[in-house]
Amino acid sequence: MNPKFNINRPKISDEEIKKNQDFNQLVEQFKKQSLKKARSDESWWKNKRIQYAMAIAGITVICTITYQSLINDKQTNTNETNTTQKTVISAPTPKKSFINEPSQKLKIKYSTYTVNNQKGANITHTSSTKIKIPKSSFIDKNGKEIVGDVTIQYKEFHDLGDVIISGIPMGCDSAGKKTNLESAGMFDIRGYQNGELIFIKPEKSLQVDLVSAKSDYRFNQYYLDTSVQNWQYIKKDVVILHKRSNKANLVPTLPENAKLKSIKKQIEVVLPKKIDSVKIVYTNKIEKLPRASQPNKPVKAAEGKPTFKLEGSNEEFPELASFNNTVFEVGPENKNYTKDMHEITWSDVKISRGPLFGKNYLLTLSYRNRIEKLVVYPVLTGEDFDKAQNKYLQNLANYDKLLEKRQAEEKRLTAEMEAKQAIYIAEQNRKKEEYEKERSLLLAKYNQAEQSELAANFNAMSLQMKASRIFNVSRFGIFNSDCPHPVPNGTSVNPVFVSMENQKIVKPDLIYLVDHTDQSVYGYSGEPETKLTYDLKKIYSICLFSKNKMYVCNKVSFKETADLENNRFFVTALPDNADNLQDFKKAIDL
Repeated sequence: MNPKFNINRPKISDEEIKKNQDFNQLVEQFKKQSLKKARSDESWWKNKRIQYAMAIAGITVICTITYQSLINDKQTNTNETNTTQKTVISAPTPKKSFINEPSQKLKIKYSTYTVNNQKGANITHTSSTKIKIPKSSFIDKNGKEIVGDVTIQYKEFHDLGDVIISGIPMGCDSAGKKTNLESAGMFDIRGYQNGELIFIKPEKSLQVDLVSAKSDYRFNQYYLDTSVQNWQYIKKDVVILHKRSNKANLVPTLPENAKLKSIKKQIEVVLPKKIDSVKIVYTNKIEKLPRASQPNKPVKAAEGKPTFKLEGSNEEFPELASFNNTVFEVGPENKNYTKDMHEITWSDVKISRGPLFGKNYLLTLSYRNRIEKLVVYPVLTGEDFDKAQNKYLQNLANYDKLLEKRQAEEKRLTAEMEAKQAIYIAEQNRKKEEYEKERSLLLAKYNQAEQSELAANFNAMSLQMKASRIFNVSRFGIFNSDCPHPVPNGTSVNPVFVSMENQKIVKPDLIYLVDHTDQSVYGYSGEPETKLTYDLKKIYSICLFSKNKMYVCNKVSFKETADLENNRFFVTALPDNADNLQDFKKAIDL
């Protein structure tokens, strides 16, 4: 006789659960019922003792699990009810993204390709990069082969401007040794079906022939493991240099083509250098104009606030020289201040710059093992304040005159610079018209087939990609052809960024130090404690982002600051209409 199981029993009530909480009694009752039934079937009893024992044990386990589940279910429901009544939901702390694109206006977008998984595909990207996808390469998250079309998203990065805009960190930690990567080309490849991530079969791999502007063999291949936030070495790079057909090599020897190359050089090299040279000359002239220092306005001591008076502080801090008999007022931000501090004869008193440069100071008091630090503000009282106020008004009038004079001279020099640049820009426009005219005449000499080949050759003249770097991709993500460089071990400064336009401090959200010598980018947060480290033998510029606005400290301005061993970097804001990569790269001297 086969056992029957009722799987649609009504849910057990709380009263039934309480009634049967004596589990030992429940099991004993079940055994008696089973034995009675077994004895009524003698043949079953004789031939199936082992099965009977196993059945009893198995059903006992089932009963145990079912009963315990009911008890746990009830306890869980009770706990969930209590938790719902008591839990206070707080907002999660936002986690800083590892890949942080600094500008949504300039971000490089994915190109999208549709591929049938059963057929595979050979994709040629707009840069001439080739992506070779074998058939049946993709599986879903459950390991099942995908049927039908998938979406491949792809984008690539080639120069320092691309690296900055990508937001991809280029620092690498290998066995505790920190380096920074110089890229010969980087790409990001993803796969989806109906919005769900897909994966590459373990036994399959895609081949990406990444075009590269660098033809040397000193690069390695890396994969960005975002889970550990570090680049992982794959292997030595595989490089294939680009070659042209013999027929294509004949075209540049034509006299007309030589003329076009000469015009092109004027447009792309000679004239831009002249325009930049004018800008450098006049920028230096403007920088050398006398700068007015705005005088510090004296502050009158507030009644009832505690103060300290120090001897000799004016000699240590020249900026206090305009305040005779300076008194230091204890700031409200000091939580450790007590009145008994005035009754102690302190054995040592030191004063240093405070959190607000030029506005407050840090007073350190020492007596035996007791050390107290207070943020204090320089103030004046009585006649001392009146005298300082009169002197301040005189200095302010002189400052306004000098500032007005500088602004007028800046305006004159800027107009003179733009006038000289306009001459070269007009010549550049004439050369562009001449180039197009000569190019049209040359193309008209050949039949349609020859025109197509010649046009391709002309396009290749301006193509910077010299080689292909071969990647075997067995997982989606970010891949890079890189050469590691040691991180700088030279001058280290806590930078302050000052706007060239209004002399105001610019507080950055993100900072990028561009090493033009090693073709590397170093990314920093905009935190106040951030330090930039650089080698005086190399060429640098700085790009920073602040509240969705971009600023640049060019090579000339950076070198001037570095030569002076200063930490104040003058930056120029990019215009709001500089919303394309080409203008951005020009601004950072690429």
